[in-house]
Amino acid sequence: MAGPLKLRAEDAEDIAVISACLQDALIELADMRWLEDERRFVLVASRFAWERPRVREGKRFLYERVHCGVAFEEVTRVRMRGINRPADGGRVLELLAVSVEEGGIHLLLAGGAEVRIEVAGIDCRLKDVGEPWPVIDRPRHPGEEDR
Repeated sequence: MAGPLKLRAEDAEDIAVISACLQDALIELADMRWLEDERRFVLVASRFAWERPRVREGKRFLYERVHCGVAFEEVTRVRMRGINRPADGGRVLELLAVSVEEGGIHLLLAGGAEVRIEVAGIDCRLKDVGEPWPVIDRPRHPGEEDR
């Protein structure tokens, strides 16, 4: 069984690895913050543990999710689209991908929402926190076969 992830990204290739680990992560809007004075953007996500093997239990498979913290450093500005913080207070967002764009890092969320994190340089850290828990549902993507 794989242990907790602890990753650091310093370039676009590293961010691609972070993106793969965070694909289909669930984030409560309240667990996403720009700490402007610290030049840091942080979030806590319920990450689907793609790297962990499924376990058969009777006629079904069990998968795992785990909480993880993610921090982006050297942040100069954060812009959100499709997110209204006061009105969406309890909203849960599904993270589809993280990518590097000129001058920033882009979080693509389901439903057309986006977060653009403008940074002076790429410095991102991801760390699993707490114990994983079993889930019976695995995120599905168009055109893929069961695994």
